[in-house]
Amino acid sequence: MTDDVSPAEWPRIRRGNPFEEHTVGRRYEHEWGRTVTDADNVLFTTATVGYNPRYLDAEAARAAGHPSAQINPLVVWATVFGISCEDLSEIAGPFLGGEELRYGVPVYAGDTLTASSSVIDARESSSNPSRGIVTWETVGVNQRGERVVSYRRTNLVAKDSGDFRQPLEGYAEDFVVGDRFRHSRSKTVGADLEMGLLTPMLMNAVEGHFSDGAMAATPFGGRINFGGMTLSLTIGLATQDTTQHATGEVGLDGISFPASVRSGDTIAASTEVLAVEDRGTVADVTFRHYGTNQDGVIVCRVDRIVTIAKRPV
Repeated sequence: MTDDVSPAEWPRIRRGNPFEEHTVGRRYEHEWGRTVTDADNVLFTTATVGYNPRYLDAEAARAAGHPSAQINPLVVWATVFGISCEDLSEIAGPFLGGEELRYGVPVYAGDTLTASSSVIDARESSSNPSRGIVTWETVGVNQRGERVVSYRRTNLVAKDSGDFRQPLEGYAEDFVVGDRFRHSRSKTVGADLEMGLLTPMLMNAVEGHFSDGAMAATPFGGRINFGGMTLSLTIGLATQDTTQHATGEVGLDGISFPASVRSGDTIAASTEVLAVEDRGTVADVTFRHYGTNQDGVIVCRVDRIVTIAKRPV
């Protein structure tokens, strides 16, 4: 628990299932649900140039018999697909294709989508011995259990390499002082999203985050990421492994940014458990999160105190 650490070398928690886990007939009830909003629909539909009036014009949708603007069916499919990814294809290879995609009842803003999948075929890859080819059938439903979409999809899936640590359940008892682990996911910082969109959206007026012209003649030579965005990405990448059963965020301490982050840098996260304070049915757990870049250099360090539920009796 010192500052002389190399978090990029800690054991990595595995998210997703290797090829060996996808036995024919196995069924997955995917853990996450997603409530679809107007913002999801408008952003996706306009970004993909899908200017169907039913998806963007409430009056046109009502004239077509809908109570309000219909959620673009591709948003519905892509959301259900995303919900299934952790169980099915997070450690997979390319999405090879799909078939029998059929839509069910229309979806509207405020509907909550959940999904389940079954393995219908699994075979070794003849060209890549470290991979297999798996086909699943996935069904997405709304909060009333009505089918909104169903489809089959096939992916190349990695075999078990044996060099991962199994995920924690995330209850307070699972965290032991001194434990260290690296999180599975990473994210590349983009000039358009993190710097160009999200930082100005937060009313951060420091143009060094979003103006190439302002930064060209500085020692940095270009834009640098807003520290709060680097912090948010570090915590976000650590969240699923640390606060799945959190009941509240207490606060942050010791926030530091030892190195700058630029567009194109990839941030990964690692966590150390510093303290566990029992509070009856919950515990306050203090994590130290580290954000590292693609070279293993620490770009963010923060102590985060979270109230986490204990395992149900």
